[in-house]
Amino acid sequence: MRPTKSLCSRSLALAAFLSSITPCLAGYGATTNFTTWFNITSYPEEQAANVSTYLYEALSTAGDDLYTFAAHRCILGQAYPELSDLQQVDGFVQPTRAFDSVFFIGSSYVSSWIIDTGDGLVLIDTQDNPEEAAGVIVPGLEYLGYSGSDIVAVIITHEHADHYGGARYLQETFDVPVYASAVAWDGMAADPIAPAGLVPPVRNLTIDDGQDLTFGNTTFSFVLTPGHTPGTLSFFFDVYDGGAPHVAAIYGGGGIPSNATAKDQQIASFAKFGERAAARGADTLLAPHQTQDNALYNFDILRHRAAFYNVSDGGNTPKNPFVLGNEAYLRYLKTMALCVRIEAARIGQYLSA
Repeated sequence: MRPTKSLCSRSLALAAFLSSITPCLAGYGATTNFTTWFNITSYPEEQAANVSTYLYEALSTAGDDLYTFAAHRCILGQAYPELSDLQQVDGFVQPTRAFDSVFFIGSSYVSSWIIDTGDGLVLIDTQDNPEEAAGVIVPGLEYLGYSGSDIVAVIITHEHADHYGGARYLQETFDVPVYASAVAWDGMAADPIAPAGLVPPVRNLTIDDGQDLTFGNTTFSFVLTPGHTPGTLSFFFDVYDGGAPHVAAIYGGGGIPSNATAKDQQIASFAKFGERAAARGADTLLAPHQTQDNALYNFDILRHRAAFYNVSDGGNTPKNPFVLGNEAYLRYLKTMALCVRIEAARIGQYLSA
């Protein structure tokens, strides 16, 4: 969430900036309407020393291999939120195979994942509304050679409409069972920020912390990870790339919440999920939004990966960019938790965690 700033403080900040660069503008400034530019994001209550400490720690933890994740969550989304938002606008993405039995059928705004279990499809998240379920998910399935009637389960990562908005359509059209955490079901039934007129899914099946669910040849292991929302659900499942086994992890809500209590919860949840990920050997990053797992970049690499090889096996197999390795995935979670601390320090919040 972005810090609130008064119109006066925004205007003063912009005026000061324009004044400082006036000597450099010359004729250019006379023809440019800077009022259409987004404002510089300032944090008058910033705990500068804490931001410095946590930012250094986050970038050090991320290292070169995870720098893009740290830069997006810790810097771009906080110092330049308008630019961050522009990376996640509505747009079509070609349905794409990420692993042998895992497919992306979402949009550039929000991801939906399909897992072919050998005995039906499991769908992760349902897009923003019934129109997108009908116009993105169903055609995406058909492009891949499936149909909506092949879905045997829908899993909702958390109770924000961009993830559950199409679930009611899928229930009514294909009689699909929908799974979510108990708290998420409560939130969907009374979502204060849902678009007007959106009908939530009929309350169906509940997933508990530590629960396993098996569909066909795939078992999903669930962890309750409140923070982004109170009902956020995260999980692990096995995937294969050219027959090589990996363990995928989907952290169900990476966006940083606004209040300090929720930030404390999210930091604790990242640590909790990290402990489970270490025990499970999770090495593969998938996410509910393409900005959180670099999915769009990865899809282009997958289409052109003939020259990309795994160093770990002597260069014998092409590298899948979603596979980070367990050590790197654990660093990813630690980095994301540090980004939460950075935002709290920027806006002057004090955390308990």
